[in-house]
Amino acid sequence: MKIRITVGEKEKLNGYLNIDPIAKFDDLSIDIRNLDDAVSDAECTEIISDGVIDFLNRQDLVVAMKNWVKKMRHGGKIVVTSIDALEVAKSFSRKKIDIEVFNRAIHGNFTEGWDVFLSHTTMEELSSLLGSLGLIVTKKRINGIKLIVEAKRP
Repeated sequence: MKIRITVGEKEKLNGYLNIDPIAKFDDLSIDIRNLDDAVSDAECTEIISDGVIDFLNRQDLVVAMKNWVKKMRHGGKIVVTSIDALEVAKSFSRKKIDIEVFNRAIHGNFTEGWDVFLSHTTMEELSSLLGSLGLIVTKKRINGIKLIVEAKRP
């Protein structure tokens, strides 16, 4: 099984169980921090977390990651995208982004009641967290102010 976890996306990704607490694809109402109602332990070959962790506070981020790792098969992978707080700060200080882009990247868009960022991380912090959960980080990339970290469960 493959899972894609998002917040506020409009499109489903074919071949994946799409979990989004806002869009509620296929009328699924699943807590993204705890996938126990949707997936058995060690059932997933791939989990994609697309811009989700920004909406979780620090404590919930750790809870969610622990739960997601339990859902991965040995040899399965997780791909996490997020805003990299360090890259946002560097881009702002180098005048590559203006104050409006900075505020949206750090705080969210505030277009909806749920559209508020509660935590901030960096590529290195996220890599360290995944490593502490027993995963092997296989790729780390920065694209502008966004990070992408991929890890594998041994």
